[in-house]
Amino acid sequence: MKPSLLLSYPAATLCLVLAVSAESRPFASILKQLHIFGDQTPLRDNPVNQAMPPAGEVSTGVIISDVIGKTQNIAIFSGLTRDIDPVADRLDDASKNATVLAPDNGVMRGLKHKPWEDPQDYATFGKNAYDGGDGEDRAHQNLRRFVEAHIVPQSPWKEGEKVKTLTGKEVWYESNDGKKKIQPGGIECFVLANTFARLCSGSRGCYLNLYLKIGDPHSSTSLHNSLAMSTPKFDGGDRLICETCGTQFDIPYDQAPKGCRICDDPRQYVPANGQSWTSLGREKGKHRNSFEQDKFDERIWFITTEPKLGIGERCILLQTPSGNVLWDLITYLDTPTIDFINSKGGLSAIVISHPHFYTTHLEWAKTFNCPVYTSLADQEWLSRKDPYGLRKLIKGNTEIVEGVTAVQCGGHFDGSMVLHWDGKLFIADTMMSVPSGLYHKDRPPGTSSYSFMWSYPNMIPLPPAKIHGIWKALEPFEFTATYGGFPGQNVQRPDLKQAVLESMKIFVKSGGHEDAAIFQESM
Repeated sequence: MKPSLLLSYPAATLCLVLAVSAESRPFASILKQLHIFGDQTPLRDNPVNQAMPPAGEVSTGVIISDVIGKTQNIAIFSGLTRDIDPVADRLDDASKNATVLAPDNGVMRGLKHKPWEDPQDYATFGKNAYDGGDGEDRAHQNLRRFVEAHIVPQSPWKEGEKVKTLTGKEVWYESNDGKKKIQPGGIECFVLANTFARLCSGSRGCYLNLYLKIGDPHSSTSLHNSLAMSTPKFDGGDRLICETCGTQFDIPYDQAPKGCRICDDPRQYVPANGQSWTSLGREKGKHRNSFEQDKFDERIWFITTEPKLGIGERCILLQTPSGNVLWDLITYLDTPTIDFINSKGGLSAIVISHPHFYTTHLEWAKTFNCPVYTSLADQEWLSRKDPYGLRKLIKGNTEIVEGVTAVQCGGHFDGSMVLHWDGKLFIADTMMSVPSGLYHKDRPPGTSSYSFMWSYPNMIPLPPAKIHGIWKALEPFEFTATYGGFPGQNVQRPDLKQAVLESMKIFVKSGGHEDAAIFQESM
């Protein structure tokens, strides 16, 4: 591979930028291209005279882990990278570019908290926060966040270019009055060397920059403060979450009310063992989110939580030409989920179908710095104020990004929405896919594909007028696939829109409403 930016925050910090080549080159060879000025201990060889490779000379890169592993003054951080498998794999892979922001040993020793510690964990779990299996899991997740906050999956990295770390934090560097500073935070760095060498016969090259940072390990402008803690520190870590529906409230965990207003609504329920509460901080390390690509459309990803937290719905990532849109939400948000979504290009918008899936939506929107769209008609069910200005209330039909339209259908809730994109309809539970609709070949007349309920868990049907309202909202849109709110609810066939209308008529007729207006509708 080739060197990467090893940059850091406080006190005498060495930073090295490495680009990546798919071929290897002896470690000593690349070090001879360096000319290090200053009192910092040289990496290995410290030649006085530099020489660029002859034009056309073919040389290849080293593995980044080799470089940082043999650089004594960043040995502590280097050792941590080997403990995080995704990072170690990247730094060992000569086919992947990376920029490493590496604090030196003095900085690491001067940190107020160890890299695997999170003050919120102590507040939540007490002094034994890292005891036992769960404690070890928490410590490892914290350490992973710390390390990944110092890895940028890109190199070369040009001045002023905004890039994201593996945790999704946006950083860049700039020059001012002859000084280089890492932003945000204005971390001052001194350029010690700036060498470019051709590493392969093509146009790819290795940019090798060396920085030296002088500062206070506990300074509020440290890279650690401005960068490493940017991932789920969730300031919502202690906010109350209903375990049954997954809704987050603007209430501290230790001030839980008697009941959840979402679950006390007749559409939802309180379990037999009574109301129970949790928080993101308390659930950390107890769940994992899985990512499944749609087998028919590689632009679509399903994200679910195991074991489930809340209702058990899925959210769906749509990779559209106009930006990524996340349809509906799950409660649990962790670093691997953030990394996965960022690896797909981040988010341009989040759209939520109805209040049962509001979950931790402001945590998601803040994390991905994107708007989250909910229905104006359902605003009474919002359980958190929006201090970030990221929530957008919409009504009717709203284009989220080009080609992606939120459609207010009503029914289950007055503001219940579906999402239309590229001949596909993402329906949540505005209407529910039913088992008889999954296999449709040679099915007899009267076989339904969808159900329409005011309450699904309590099996209270929608009245005919509400079902007719859903049809009128859908009528202008063409679709041959629907994606429900839960795993296994994907339905695809050419006559699917007709199947929706037929299902509405079957549902209404079975309730004894044979004169309902829906029977006047046709394709």
